[in-house]
Amino acid sequence: MARLAPSFGHLVFILSLLQVSVVCQTPDNVNSLLTNLFANYNNKIRPVNDQSLPIVLDVSMFLFSVNAVDEVNEKLVTTGFLGLTWTDDLLQWDPTLQNEIFIIFLPQKDIWKPDLVLKNGFKKLTEMGGDFYFLSISNFGDVYWYPYEVFETRCSIDITYFPYDKQTCNVTFIVWSYSADEVIITKSSGGIDFYEYEENSVWTIVSTDSDIKKDSYESEITFTITLQRKPRYYVMNMILPVVCLGLLSLLVFIVPADAGEKMSYSVTVFLAFAVFLTIISAELPVNSESTSILSFYLVLQLMIGALVLIISSIQLRLHYRKSSRGMSKFFVAIVRIDQFLRCVKRYRLCCKKDVTTVENFDKNEEEQSTELEAAIEWSDVTNAIDFLCFWFLLLVNVGLTMFLFLYITGS
Repeated sequence: MARLAPSFGHLVFILSLLQVSVVCQTPDNVNSLLTNLFANYNNKIRPVNDQSLPIVLDVSMFLFSVNAVDEVNEKLVTTGFLGLTWTDDLLQWDPTLQNEIFIIFLPQKDIWKPDLVLKNGFKKLTEMGGDFYFLSISNFGDVYWYPYEVFETRCSIDITYFPYDKQTCNVTFIVWSYSADEVIITKSSGGIDFYEYEENSVWTIVSTDSDIKKDSYESEITFTITLQRKPRYYVMNMILPVVCLGLLSLLVFIVPADAGEKMSYSVTVFLAFAVFLTIISAELPVNSESTSILSFYLVLQLMIGALVLIISSIQLRLHYRKSSRGMSKFFVAIVRIDQFLRCVKRYRLCCKKDVTTVENFDKNEEEQSTELEAAIEWSDVTNAIDFLCFWFLLLVNVGLTMFLFLYITGS
């Protein structure tokens, strides 16, 4: 079998081993280098040879996870770290004179570093990193600092289209003490980089961006995160049960008034709907600046349920009236509309249900109206109310539901 040629990575590894075997730095070599570098070093002075020139600070952000989005407090909690890079002119050396030492590691408190702070945070301004953080410094003076933080930032929340809402949050960093003439921020990436990112169970990241603001007074960088809420949980556990309860409340108009169960059924469905609303109210985001369309939908469904309860009460009152004499023209009109719609539905010229018939089409309208009013009973009125209210409220309910989904999903 032919032997495989070594890859480029293998060659680099072999050469590095040869280099290590030839050149070996001792603690005395590193100690000597640090003694020379810090002989006249002061971490309170900007490390630039020409103090009239600014230090160029490259800022990147690496995101681990989106921990939480608090709608009530309008707070975004994320976990990640910053990648800060700048050049320290006072920490440069020639590796050939220092036994081939190309890089050293020092605690962050030992050298100068920019006072970069979180501008739109919830807590007081604190120093990035900590005493246990080490910075890497190359022989060219390039300093690399990666402070890890849990960022709690303010974020304006708009819940109008909940649970299909998108939220745009900013994470802003600013050099607090130095002006833009002393420390200027740049960026090497167009947005936020992901480092071993863990997906959030409620929110997914749609896009990221970064922007730099520069003026004569301050220099700051803003990282923008656009989040999309995952709606499946809220649709399955909130919207669909409400839609089903709304349709169940309309079935009261199918229950005959003589059955004696119309009122009890209506009250039972209304109470079930009210109890369910109290349960899901805890799941709705609280925000006084914007109101969710879903909240309006729930209120409308509750009002429809109350309207169904009122109509059912009036129906039972009318159904058990004994005499139909002196019936108002309003109830007569309801029966006429019911008969007309039934005729249209059945493709007939005219129809009735044990009420009246039109035997002679040559009769004038007054005679037909008089015969109709004389034959109408209160049971016919309640049947007409059942028919009209069921189809009317069904169309209203379906229309509201379709509007809700089309409006909030099309946002």
